Amino acid sequence: MLNLVKSLINSRIITEDSTSWGEGFGRGLPIIHQESCLADCPKCENTCPTGALKNKVINPRGCIFCHSCLRSCPVNAITETEIPVISSSVSTEQLGQELRSKLKKDCRRSLHIRYVDAGSCNGCDFEINSVTNPVYDIQQYGIDFVASPRHADMLLVTGSVTRNLEIALQKTYEACPKPTLVVAVGACACGGGIFKEAYAAGGGVGKHLPVDVYVPGCPPTPALIIKGILAAIDRG
Repeated sequence: MLNLVKSLINSRIITEDSTSWGEGFGRGLPIIHQESCLADCPKCENTCPTGALKNKVINPRGCIFCHSCLRSCPVNAITETEIPVISSSVSTEQLGQELRSKLKKDCRRSLHIRYVDAGSCNGCDFEINSVTNPVYDIQQYGIDFVASPRHADMLLVTGSVTRNLEIALQKTYEACPKPTLVVAVGACACGGGIFKEAYAAGGGVGKHLPVDVYVPGCPPTPALIIKGILAAIDRG
């Protein structure tokens, strides 16, 4: 487990095991226990819809947490990372205090984000919209979404970066004051997701821009998106 945590930290990935919002909510990253795995069994790899599982190794950037691999394993050699059960009120308050502290220390009390849909299915976009609702309300801590990239400190990008939006995404990044933080939100932005083999898909944000933090999931929760923003501020 310690090696898994270290590898995730080094990969700049914020994963679904970070937090949970109420009992029974959310799914952890699948873990393959090699000592129990059947060497000649391809079922888990064949059932993975995004190709995130190859040679008995799961790529977190491609995983959509569907758990098809877990259900297909005939010897139960695949489990998931634990998700701690935390009440939503406590977790929201903790995230808020951390945001307030980070912004005060590193961002002069404010952070401006330019959100870019680079060809998503809108699942991640709905979750991003939720971070400004009355439950999370990140604007009260000094975070605001801006219309112009010239005012942005950070790009929050969803989608696999389709061919029609490659140039638009690049120009948006170039228009941002430097240094610009980039956060890829959702499985499609992290590695292409289920659309990565499509003729019009660009394979994720990392192939087009330097990404500071990946937030996988299909879609990730608002809490994980906020944690991704916090992690990017730390790297800024």
